[in-house]
Amino acid sequence: MTYRNATSALTLAIASALVVTQVQAQSSNDQDASGQQKQSQNAQSNQAAGPVKPISEWSYDEVYQKGKFLATGLLGTDTIGKNGDDIGDVTNAVLNEQDKIIAIIAEVGGIWDIGDTHVIVPWDQVKLSEEGVQVPVNEDNVEQYQLYGENSVVNKQAFQQKAAIEDDAETGQRTWKLSELVNDYSNLQSGAGYGYVDNAVFSKDGELLAVLIMASGGYGPGTMAYPFYGYSYGWQPGFSSYQLPYSEQDVSEMTAFDFEQFNGLWDS
Repeated sequence: MTYRNATSALTLAIASALVVTQVQAQSSNDQDASGQQKQSQNAQSNQAAGPVKPISEWSYDEVYQKGKFLATGLLGTDTIGKNGDDIGDVTNAVLNEQDKIIAIIAEVGGIWDIGDTHVIVPWDQVKLSEEGVQVPVNEDNVEQYQLYGENSVVNKQAFQQKAAIEDDAETGQRTWKLSELVNDYSNLQSGAGYGYVDNAVFSKDGELLAVLIMASGGYGPGTMAYPFYGYSYGWQPGFSSYQLPYSEQDVSEMTAFDFEQFNGLWDS
């Protein structure tokens, strides 16, 4: 498959991640910030579906073994061209409903007689190394990867939200950006404040293995790793708070994530 076809295949998949989506309904225009956050928490709780892994069955072992990089390591790491030159930096990643990275967004500039521009590269065209993220973007094909380029196969006209076609069916794939999760507040099942999303752990193939939450107050301090509960549990990328489906008793049993045991790339 050529890079043009591969990028075309991602056009619909990344569409909803590249538009501004309103995911929370407001009861009135003068609703305050705390009310909006409470609404988000309730929406996530009420839509939760599927089994929640009991804390007693959750282990860090697989995270340590399969983990390849952290979210904060990927964001900001160097983007490397095929000839080994540093051509820019990774600014974001696009994930699908299965919580796997399907593309990265990078800013390149100061090369090839062009100014700063954003490009999007399918994950299966990305190679990871200690030096950074290698991509097939070069002077001859950069227009094919540009987010808003006039000649890009990923263009503004292709951006569309996931649309309902009947009561129980939808067309298109919901996608989201990594930056929409990292640094969000975190709440427990009861709605009590717990901390904030400090990081996330990914496998080599881009699978989100765990979300790292920095606990505060009586729950910490410390960083704990939890399974990520996404779309199928009612979470939406527009929410200001990520809600863990666990109780105060559950989180009291957690131990801190040991970064010394995590041997990933670009540790950050």
